[in-house]
Amino acid sequence: MSMRIGGEDGARWAKHIAGIHLKIDSGRLAADVQAGADERTIAADKEALRESRRDIVYPRHLVDVTV
Repeated sequence: MSMRIGGEDGARWAKHIAGIHLKIDSGRLAADVQAGADERTIAADKEALRESRRDIVYPRHLVDVTV
């Protein structure tokens, strides 16, 4: 028996949420650069932005269960 959790609706929600995170992360990076934040903060913002982009390209929302 095989069961899939997520499906198309799950994929749409995952991409939607990843898009929201991408907007938040890019805004945070821009604000921190303008404010003259230290290099650690900028590096953390850039990593968060990369992760958000990865979530859009490679969503991690699907779980397959095989019994």
